[in-house]
Amino acid sequence: MTTHKATLRSSLLAAAAAGLCTLNGGCGLLFGGGGDGAFLEGDDVRLSIPAEVSTRAGEGEIRGDVYDIVDRTITDTNGWVTGGVEGIARIYEALDRVRETSRDGNWRVYGPYEDDDGRDLSWLARLDEVDGSKKFEFYVGPRDAKDIDDVVLLMDGELNVDGDTRSGGFGLHFDTIEAYPEMKDEKDSLHTFAGAIAVSFERDVTTERKEIEVKFEDFQVLYQGYLDDDTFFSDESYIYRSTDEGTGDFHLAVYGQWDDWGWSGPETEKFVLDMAWTEKGEGRARGQILEIDGIGDLKHGDLVIDECFVADGYLSWRQIGDTYVDEVPDYNFGDEASCVLGVEALPL
Repeated sequence: MTTHKATLRSSLLAAAAAGLCTLNGGCGLLFGGGGDGAFLEGDDVRLSIPAEVSTRAGEGEIRGDVYDIVDRTITDTNGWVTGGVEGIARIYEALDRVRETSRDGNWRVYGPYEDDDGRDLSWLARLDEVDGSKKFEFYVGPRDAKDIDDVVLLMDGELNVDGDTRSGGFGLHFDTIEAYPEMKDEKDSLHTFAGAIAVSFERDVTTERKEIEVKFEDFQVLYQGYLDDDTFFSDESYIYRSTDEGTGDFHLAVYGQWDDWGWSGPETEKFVLDMAWTEKGEGRARGQILEIDGIGDLKHGDLVIDECFVADGYLSWRQIGDTYVDEVPDYNFGDEASCVLGVEALPL
């Protein structure tokens, strides 16, 4: 399971980050810090496990593999999700201060503008604000584009404010990035993307209540490695929820090849992460690699790891599925009676 944290980060969430981070040059405003609060904010979509992981090193205290994967996944996701909304906010606020090129109903249209770096690209943006709802669309097309018919939607975003409640999100279309490869960073030439990701949120600014959903819409990334190729994909949702008091849960599912550990071959399996926690940061986690509809080549069938942790993130109990115990005979740890939450708390 430890090895799979690197696979997950480099194959799916980091791939999404790479897609966002290639948007430079003509849309260089996208990453340069957040806005002044007039549009989306990083805190709208920022994820967090309530307790910080302790740095103290006590005898016999260890971090759980599943906890570690979730923690790192949240860190990576914050990098591209919060970066995305802060970038959209920066573009929105910059354009909101200048006169539009044209109008399309309520939409203010900016561009198309030729790419500043001389690439065969042009950029067009549309802003709309009606009854307190702010909307944003960002398009890319060939350098000679003349109007919206010549460009393709790359990103869009929306913010709604109702008292203390903020809601909205943004979408990123990876098919558009692939259609205009000059946007991509040469350093990421090993990844090919498809599909889209839609990030939505609802947040109470006066409490801990927040719900974030990352919906994978036929999303796929092909990693063309030096030794072999791997495909990772999902059409499910990545969900993070926190209540007013700070209790919460987390869920992520992705399909792919998990053959770098030696317990699986080239067939596709489903990788699932689930976690739940109390307001004090105590909680429970489960990591699974599952064969779907009889497809998969896991060494001993489905792999399941269960963990419980205390408020500083250290394990109180860990158990690997019976069929894998002989592979790691010293893996199981602690007593399940130490768990503050039962398995029913997980968003399975």
